[in-house]
Amino acid sequence: MKIHLSAIAGTAMASLAGLLRERGYEVTGSDQDIYPPMSTQLEELGIPVRSPYAEENVPAEAELVVIGNALSRGNPEVEIVL
Repeated sequence: MKIHLSAIAGTAMASLAGLLRERGYEVTGSDQDIYPPMSTQLEELGIPVRSPYAEENVPAEAELVVIGNALSRGNPEVEIVL
């Protein structure tokens, strides 16, 4: 299963991404700005992260998209999912 997390660079979302990856899911993510330690953690887990937010960041084959609570209507990734 392929899962995309929008707003992946926060502590909770990056931790969720790591847990999903450990369970064998294919995980991708995106965020506006990505800094250590989360950027380092995601890189070490082999989770590709794109920046900034854009419709094309959400893979067409994603079976699940998790939208972080920091995002709202008007964000291109929120809009493409809705």
